[in-house]
Amino acid sequence: MNSSSAGGNDSGTPVGGAEANESVTERILEAASEVFAADGLHATLADVAARAGVGVATVYRRFPNKDELILALFQRRFEEALEQVRLAVEAPDPWEGFVAFFEGGVRRFSGDRGFRDFVIGSYSESVGWSRGTSPDRVEVMVHQQHVRMGEYLDRMLARCQEAGVIRDDLVASDLFALTMAAVSSIDFAAHKSGPDIYQRVIGVILDGLRPARSAPTPLPVISRG
Repeated sequence: MNSSSAGGNDSGTPVGGAEANESVTERILEAASEVFAADGLHATLADVAARAGVGVATVYRRFPNKDELILALFQRRFEEALEQVRLAVEAPDPWEGFVAFFEGGVRRFSGDRGFRDFVIGSYSESVGWSRGTSPDRVEVMVHQQHVRMGEYLDRMLARCQEAGVIRDDLVASDLFALTMAAVSSIDFAAHKSGPDIYQRVIGVILDGLRPARSAPTPLPVISRG
């Protein structure tokens, strides 16, 4: 009796029904999360399979192409981002809710090159990472997420502006550019200036969003190691 007839597959993972199949799918998603976060969306399904400890064919059985895997993975990322902006909208203090959301977004993007690639691609209308496959499903998800996220961002900014804690001319589309500026400072700090520099950049950005202030907010001191 060979391994296939004994219930094996190309990855050596026993076939044990729906529960085992779900377990393998979760391993693939976890591996994809790690690989794309570290290497960006140019990483291949072979890279994901190697990290998950399965054969490439196992990945393709669950995700017919790279875009399908990206969709499954980043649907979760978008839901996490939506939850964070919901919390900001519901925060008792509008400014504190905004700051928590902004700083959390910077950390989220800085730690995940793949998600950054995905969102930048969605803003530049350059999505789809599977050769020979139409990116229709990716485009639909991107549009849906932009609409959902935009509604909450508008509400968050409206609360802050009504409370007089954010300048009136700021719009939701500004936030992505400001977030990417702060993310770039983290990448720069990792190679040049030490990890504290990004906190100073965030401080400058947040200060610039205030409608008025008697003096600049003190910036974190850069530690000299």
